[in-house]
Amino acid sequence: MKDPLNITFSLDRGDNRGIYYEETHRSIIYPRQHETLADLMKTIIHETIHHCIGQLDETLDEEQEEQAIFWMQWIDSELVFSEYDI
Repeated sequence: MKDPLNITFSLDRGDNRGIYYEETHRSIIYPRQHETLADLMKTIIHETIHHCIGQLDETLDEEQEEQAIFWMQWIDSELVFSEYDI
């Protein structure tokens, strides 16, 4: 791995549930913006995937990256993929 991910937690309130800063390889997670531990874990994983994608020698725009993360996190959900045999 090129650069390690630094995750910090902030009790500030705001619109963000989590944010990743590619320049500094840092994620900030806002626990107060989550209702369950599962929801909090999903955000931690989401921001970690942003970091992992940034470590690859691939170029994705923001929309492509968000869509890829969405598919990765929901791949086993029958709500999204009910018509597919996964």
